[in-house]
Amino acid sequence: MGQINYDELLAFILVGFALMGSPGPATLSLAATGAAYDIRVGRNFLIGLTSRVMLVVIGVAAGVLAAVVALPVVSEVLGVLAAVYLGYLAFRIATAPPVGELSSIDGGPGFLSGFFLSLSNPKAYAAFAALFSGFQLIPQSSAQSTYLQIFICLLILCIVNPAWLYAGNVLRHALRDEKTSRRVNIGFAILLVASFLPVMFL
Repeated sequence: MGQINYDELLAFILVGFALMGSPGPATLSLAATGAAYDIRVGRNFLIGLTSRVMLVVIGVAAGVLAAVVALPVVSEVLGVLAAVYLGYLAFRIATAPPVGELSSIDGGPGFLSGFFLSLSNPKAYAAFAALFSGFQLIPQSSAQSTYLQIFICLLILCIVNPAWLYAGNVLRHALRDEKTSRRVNIGFAILLVASFLPVMFL
């Protein structure tokens, strides 16, 4: 293995945390799911979302997704699908039952919901492409640098995604009052929709 550029490595990690850990459609959907539903439901959603993001990361690193998303029709279709699905997810969260009801344990978004959500945001592909092209962690080997970048992204995802889910779930159990719980769910739904508006119109 070649010599790692530790300045580049540190910068990549910091930017990676900012990209994958800051509030956005994916992270807010995790927090909202944690706040609205039982943690077991949230875990399935978390696994689906994280799995798909990793496939996106690998696809971007391989240059495959960049070529596909470069087609305007593909990008537009994915954007519309994402908007429709996020609207549906926001509605499900806003109307989620209070803590303790059976439907809050058995219902909610699952693995496929998380998987699809990560697929349908073409702007995220461009963000990951910029992240990978902007840093050379191992100057002597582009391939080794890319493998290391993928590994770091996986570690970051395994930290930030569960953190958002569990933060939402902590809030869920801290707010036992039915009216307050409903307001929190509606608030998360509004934030989720608002977080996607820049993706649609910028």
